[in-house]
Amino acid sequence: MFKKTLLCAALVAVSGGAMAKGTGASTAEVHGTEGAMDIASIATGAVVMTVGASYTQGDVITLTWSQPLAAGTGHTALEIYDQAAGRIPLTVLSSSGSSVTYRAGAVPSAYDYTDVQKINIPAKPIAGSNQASGTIVTLGYAAATSTGQEIDAGTVDTVVAEFWDQYTVTATVKANAQIDVENSRKQFSAVASHAINEDVITVAAATNALYTAAIAGESVGLTANLAAGLANTVTVKGDFSWMDTAAAGFAIDTAVGGLAASAGGADLVAGAGVVLAAGAVTQVSTNALPTATLAIQTEKTTVLTGKVYTADVVLKWENSSATVVAKTKTFTDLAAGSWTLNGANITAYGFPNQTAVTPFLWVQNAGTTSGEISGTASCEGVTTDLGSLGTAAGDSNTRVGPAVQAVMDGVATCTAESRFDVTLTVNAKSTDITINAGYRVTANDGSNDRLALETSDSLVD
Repeated sequence: MFKKTLLCAALVAVSGGAMAKGTGASTAEVHGTEGAMDIASIATGAVVMTVGASYTQGDVITLTWSQPLAAGTGHTALEIYDQAAGRIPLTVLSSSGSSVTYRAGAVPSAYDYTDVQKINIPAKPIAGSNQASGTIVTLGYAAATSTGQEIDAGTVDTVVAEFWDQYTVTATVKANAQIDVENSRKQFSAVASHAINEDVITVAAATNALYTAAIAGESVGLTANLAAGLANTVTVKGDFSWMDTAAAGFAIDTAVGGLAASAGGADLVAGAGVVLAAGAVTQVSTNALPTATLAIQTEKTTVLTGKVYTADVVLKWENSSATVVAKTKTFTDLAAGSWTLNGANITAYGFPNQTAVTPFLWVQNAGTTSGEISGTASCEGVTTDLGSLGTAAGDSNTRVGPAVQAVMDGVATCTAESRFDVTLTVNAKSTDITINAGYRVTANDGSNDRLALETSDSLVD
């Protein structure tokens, strides 16, 4: 009976240790990726581990950081302690670049296993390696008896550091003009009170909301100082060639359009801090939170076409380390808006470019307002301007297939084995315009087959 009692007690002790688990608590160090850039040694938070098992001499504990520790990081003895005077020493058994293993020593006779038992684990620096935003650094905890029985199983890793982009850069105001087809596509629609002669893009840096949320309740680690005076560059990319009439280089023709640093402002002048080109406009911002505005203006004297705008930004800052200054980060191809037509812009797909094929292409105008028809054709990666294709009179069907084929017959890059797509633009309300597309194939015996083609409208429907 006595032996059975001892056996049961032993089983309970082993079972209790195996099923218990520890709980770690830490105030994590939250670092901005900008502030941590090129820093060799980066701080993490200390951990207080509340253990669940009853440790005895010979038990082994391994601590593992999810990132390599900084070069030269050492480890000292720790202890498991109760809330009175009891201390179980933990001596270093071995270590690697990201972990350390301890072995428990003798348990004092007065040690109180019924009390809360903890281990104070000091903060260890990790090696700096320009961590990506969203990187979470944890401390893992594993323990076993001297015979290899796992104890405190299921202990969850403790977060000791986080990395988040401290700053974001976005187009806070995007180009959104609608080119007004009822005014010959020479001005913008006044829909939603939009200016008819100007569209505005603003690009700005701001504190990242994810970073702000991450530092709540944690410790602020390495930060970047966006010091006023640093030359941050903001480049808006798009097609500005339509307002350029210079024989060489790029120069704004004020009779056609304009580029300003503010809504309603005077034209930008190339020089210190400003670079003007047909495909990009660069401005320098020295604000502590860099920002730049580009107002794109039209004098309503030239036909406007759809555009897509993007922005590149070179952000500059100083690290918290005095020896690491003027770091940079480049943001590329940030969405900055577009121009669209408020008229019809429809593509018909897949016309065979063969002598035996006759294209059918009709513009149906169900409205009362007539509109000029123009277009482009795309074949073998080459886009060809079809020019003016006539006028779509109100409440009528206008045939443009022969005019399109006449142009394509002269395009050497569009061979007899090719197919081409045709995009038609009609200066009339998009709700009034329908494109019907197809082709006729004439066989050697004179018989004909007719086939319909898909359009961008039919594919959406």
